[in-house]
Amino acid sequence: MSIDSNGIAAERELTHRVSAYTGLSLTALTLRWPDSANWLWRTAGVSPQLLKLARTGVGPSDPFWHGMAGLFGFDRWQHAEALTRLPGALPPDLPLAPLPLTFLGRLDAAPLWSLPWRRAEAPSMNVALASRLGEQLACLHAAPVSGWGHPESGIESLSSWPARARAFVASHPRRQTLPSSPTWPLPTAAVWCLPDLRPDQFLVGATDWLWSDWEALVWAPLEFDLCLLELLLENASQTTAFVEAYRRRRGLPAVAAYRDGMRAIAWLMGLHGTQWSARVFAHPAWLDRF
Repeated sequence: MSIDSNGIAAERELTHRVSAYTGLSLTALTLRWPDSANWLWRTAGVSPQLLKLARTGVGPSDPFWHGMAGLFGFDRWQHAEALTRLPGALPPDLPLAPLPLTFLGRLDAAPLWSLPWRRAEAPSMNVALASRLGEQLACLHAAPVSGWGHPESGIESLSSWPARARAFVASHPRRQTLPSSPTWPLPTAAVWCLPDLRPDQFLVGATDWLWSDWEALVWAPLEFDLCLLELLLENASQTTAFVEAYRRRRGLPAVAAYRDGMRAIAWLMGLHGTQWSARVFAHPAWLDRF
């Protein structure tokens, strides 16, 4: 990898190999995070594409994908082509529409995908995004699914969640860092969920908002999804915007009894960085105010 003041990008040799494999002229893009899951390139031409080559697997060095495999049974390396079909199973009227993902093949076993390039920017976490996320999650939650897991790797009944979640936490190598032993009440429903939900997985263009990074979609407990969303909310104004938008479509369930367990999973999966336990566990219980 090459590292400069702007971050990390793919080496010239890797860029050359991907270019030779695809037959496309490529420009390596700087990664947003040191632990980003994919190498990124932009193709040349009048209709550019964004190419993504997996750079992390399910080993312990990547707590997120390790947790995705350990808890949800999902390994994107094994299901690289199948996951591109997931948007077809989502509700058709999502306010943040997913960009289509195309599987191009494998380079040294690593999956390579492409999606359309868009002239747009990732939004910051603000009231406007909170409102959009309220609409998005309400739409996804209005179409409950039959269990939890991943459609391509296996679905389990909702009744198995407490035991499986407890076992995942109890066997995790970082379990001693948890401030307490959480409880695991039975969830009320299973829904589409993006565990690594962040503002930078969306794009704001001149006329629309788009969902650009959804490859980690799974089926998960409703309360898990809401507890993860709560960790994104920064203040009361954002919370109000989210709740009001969500309630325009459906009622907001109580999550207080589930919060400790869901935040424990978020921490162990490194959803907000492995160094930020205080941010996860001390984050305000915003949704309890409604």
